[in-house]
Amino acid sequence: MICIYRFSENQKFKISVVNLNIPYTLRAKIIMMKNSLLFTILGAFVLFGCAPPCPECPTVDMSSYENNKATLEKMFAGFESEELDPTILAENFVEIGTGYEEPDRNKEESMENWNGMMSMMSMNLKNAVYLPGVDTANFALDGSVRYYGTWEMTMGEASQDLMAYGSMDFNDEGQITNLQHYADFTATVQALMAENPEIMEMMMQMMEEE
Repeated sequence: MICIYRFSENQKFKISVVNLNIPYTLRAKIIMMKNSLLFTILGAFVLFGCAPPCPECPTVDMSSYENNKATLEKMFAGFESEELDPTILAENFVEIGTGYEEPDRNKEESMENWNGMMSMMSMNLKNAVYLPGVDTANFALDGSVRYYGTWEMTMGEASQDLMAYGSMDFNDEGQITNLQHYADFTATVQALMAENPEIMEMMMQMMEEE
C-alpha cells in the first residue's frame, strides 16, 4: 500500500491510496485515516479562517505632524519659486550648521544665505519622502518632520543632483524653530561653478569689493 499526497491540476489537495492487494480490514483503516486527515485539514482552515482579528492599534493623532509637514512643503515650494515666506520661521529660529566648521545661523542670517543661493541657481525637489519625528525619551510623536529627497540644482546650463536629509522642529504655532540639513552643498556648488566660470568670476569680484 502506498499513500500519495499531491495537488491536482485544479490545485485541490488529494490523498490517493494505491491498493497493492492489501486485506480489506487494513484498507478500511487506511481509508479512515485518510478521512481523518482531511477533516483535520478542513478544521484547521475553519479555525484560522474564523479567528477574530488582532486587536486594533491605538489611535495616534497625526494632525500636528500633517500641519507641520504642510509648512515644510511650503518652505520647499518657496525655494523652488524663489519666493520664500519668512513668516514660517519662528523669531528664535536656528539653522544648525552641519558642515565642517559651519556656524549656526539665526533667522535673519539664514534668510540672507538662502536668498543669495536662490539668486545664483534654481532648485527643484524630487522624490521627497516625509516622515514623522518622535520624542527621544518616550518615542511619542512630537510634531517634528524629517525628509529625504534629491534637490536638482541648476546654474546656467549646468545641473547637479544633491541627495539630502533634513530634520525640522516646530513650535505650537506651527513655525519652524530649528532646521538641520545633511548634504554636500559645498561640492555641489563647486561643481556648478566649474561649469559656469563667468559666475565664479563675478562672485570673486564681489568678494574683493567687500
